[in-house]
Amino acid sequence: MAKQKGASQKQIEGVNDFEAGPYTAREKAGFRFADRLHRSVHEVDDSFYAELKGLFSSAEIVELTVTAAAFEMFTRVVDSLNLPLTPAAPESGK
Repeated sequence: MAKQKGASQKQIEGVNDFEAGPYTAREKAGFRFADRLHRSVHEVDDSFYAELKGLFSSAEIVELTVTAAAFEMFTRVVDSLNLPLTPAAPESGK
C-alpha cells in the first residue's frame, strides 16, 4: 500500500530502522510518536510533545494520534478474535 501512495522502495525497506532510513525530520518524528504510543501513552511526555509541536500543527498531531490508535485497535481486534489476515483458500472441488 505504501508503494501505491508514492513511497519509494528505500522508504519501504527502511521502515524497521526508520531513524537511519531515508525520511524527513517530520517523518521520523511521526514514526517515533507512533512507536512511543505503541509502547505506552506515558512515553509521550511533555518534552516529546513539545518536540512534536515544533514540527506539527495541533490538527496534524490529532491526525497522527488517531491514525496510530486505529492501527493499534485493528491489530488487537484481529489478534484477540484470531481472525485470518488473508482469505482462506477455497476448498478443492468447489
